[in-house]
Formats: sequence, C-alpha cells, structure tokens
Amino acid sequence: MISYNQTYDITDVEPSGGITEPVTLTEAKNFCRIDVSDDDDLVEMLITACRIECEQLTNIGFVQRTIIASINNANGAGYLPLGPHGAIESVTDADEVDVDYEATNSSFKQLLTPCSERLIVTVEAGYETLPAHLKLALLECIHYRYDERRNRESQYPPVYLDTLKQYSRVW
Repeated sequence: MISYNQTYDITDVEPSGGITEPVTLTEAKNFCRIDVSDDDDLVEMLITACRIECEQLTNIGFVQRTIIASINNANGAGYLPLGPHGAIESVTDADEVDVDYEATNSSFKQLLTPCSERLIVTVEAGYETLPAHLKLALLECIHYRYDERRNRESQYPPVYLDTLKQYSRVW
C-alpha cells in the first residue's frame, strides 16, 4: 500500500559520460588498507553498490544526475527524492500531460501543488561534490562490505549506519 507522499518509482537519466562515483578506487583501497590489485574489480563494484545503499538509507543523492520520479503528492508538500535538487525540468500527470506546479526553492524541494495521487517529476538531483561526512559514511560502508564479505556474524551494527542516521531525510 502506498502511503502519503510516497515515491512509487525513480529512474536515473544517466549523464552522457556516465555517473562519476564520489569515491575513487584509490580512495576506497586506501581507506580499506588494501595494497594489492587482486580485488580491484570487487572494490569498484562495492563503490557503486554502497553508494546506492547509502542513497536508499538516507534519501539523499550522493551523485548528481537527472531523475524521473513517480510520486504520490495527494496531500501536497511532498518532498522530492534524492535531494539536494536543482531545477525541476517538468511535472506531468499520470497521462503524461504537463501540469502547472509550485515548489519550494530550498535545496531539498517540496512539491506544494498540484495535489495528485500520481505525478511524474523530472529534476536534477544529488550532490555535485559529496560533503565530507557523507563521503566518510560511504567509505565506511565500502570497508564494512569488503571486510565482512566472508563473515556475516558481527554482533555490532556497522558504524556507517550510525553516521547515515544523523543525516537521513527519510520520514
């Protein structure tokens, strides 16, 4: 069941040059203290997978790209996903007809109107440069996923979850 101001779906419009991850292979290997190249492919996969995990946990865009979000804005003032946001490119109804809209000017935008159960919003979302505290959480996630891939019996939650919880924009 979809709840008040929930996001139904998000599609990334990948930039022509592809998505540039906020953490490089070298940064991740240095943070994880990996001095061999045997696991480079794995670490590169973890960078992307952990970025997506962190975005889902916080509703913050760790990389800048255009997204197409299908949202429930029936009560108005629904937050758009994966902020911070740049310009809203378009808002359409379920029949893909452009509609007039009003949104806040904040970096984490709310769509004030129209009030509709299904709207499609195309917007620039995510950080161009990831703030240090979120980059650290991403590196902690990569380290945890790399280090714990053999042993999933840790009795303590990963430290990156505590870091991300402080900045989460999921309500």
